[in-house]
Amino acid sequence: MLRKILVAFIILLCLVVLSACSKKAEKVEETAAPEVQKPEVVPGEMVLIPAGEFVMGSNDRGPNNEQYFSYPEHKVNLPAYWIDKYEVTFLQFQEFSLKTGYLGEGAKENKDWRLFATPDRALFPVQSITWNDTNEYCKANGKRLPTEEEWEKAARGTDGRRYPWGNEWDPNRTNTFEGSARKPVAVGISNDVSPYGVNDTLGNVQEWTSTWYSGYPGNPKEDSNFGKKFRVVRGLSSNHIGKRGHIWDRSAYVPGALYNFGFRCAKDATPEEAAKAK
Repeated sequence: MLRKILVAFIILLCLVVLSACSKKAEKVEETAAPEVQKPEVVPGEMVLIPAGEFVMGSNDRGPNNEQYFSYPEHKVNLPAYWIDKYEVTFLQFQEFSLKTGYLGEGAKENKDWRLFATPDRALFPVQSITWNDTNEYCKANGKRLPTEEEWEKAARGTDGRRYPWGNEWDPNRTNTFEGSARKPVAVGISNDVSPYGVNDTLGNVQEWTSTWYSGYPGNPKEDSNFGKKFRVVRGLSSNHIGKRGHIWDRSAYVPGALYNFGFRCAKDATPEEAAKAK
C-alpha cells in the first residue's frame, strides 16, 4: 500500500512541476519506502469534536515569572465540529494542486512547498505554504481552517491540561527538538495524541488557524500587533524545545509568511452529527 502511495506521489510531483514551468522536468527516482509504524493512518480522516465547554489559555507564569497576559485562562463553549485527525500531507496538497492548478503564493519566488515535496516525504506534513494556500486547499475540499478555539479544544480536551496527553512532560510522546531529529516526520508516527484522538498537535510542524491575533477576554495588556494584521499559528515544531512549550502557546504571523508551517482543516457538524457526538 505504501509503495503505491509513493509511486502515485512521484507521478503527481512530475505533473505539478510540468504545469509550473516550461523547463524539462528532471527524472524522479523511486526511493525505498520509509518505515511506517502506524499503517492505519489515513490522511484526510476527520474526528468529530462534541459540543461543550473547555478550558482555554493559562494563568501559568513564564520563565521570568510573567503571566501569559495575551492568553489568560478562560472557558469557551463551542458547537460540535469536525477536524482533521492528521496534518495535511505533501501527497494531499500535491493532488489538490494538480486537480485545481493552484501552485501556491510562493510559486513565483520558487521557494514554496514544492522544494520539499520529495517521494520519501509523501506522508509528511506539507510545509512552506502561506495562510492563503491553506485556505484555498480547505475550501476546495469542502472544509475550512479551524479557529484557534477549535484547534485548542481538539488538541487539549476539556480539562485544561498542559500537553495533549496530560500534565507531565514526556519527550517520547511528540516530535519536538528534545528527543527528536529536529525535522518533521510522517503524520501519525508519534504518540502525540489528544483526548479526542487528534494527532501531532504539540509537535511536528506549527499549524495555521483562521483566527486573527488578538488578546483573550480578561487580557490587561495592550499589544500593537492585535487586530487584523497577523493570523494565529498554533502548536510547536520539531525545532522547538518541547518542555518549554505548552498546548496553549500561540504565535502570530502575516498571512503571506512562508515558513515551516503546516495545517489541518475543519468543518461544521450537522445537527444530526452533533446529536450523536459524545
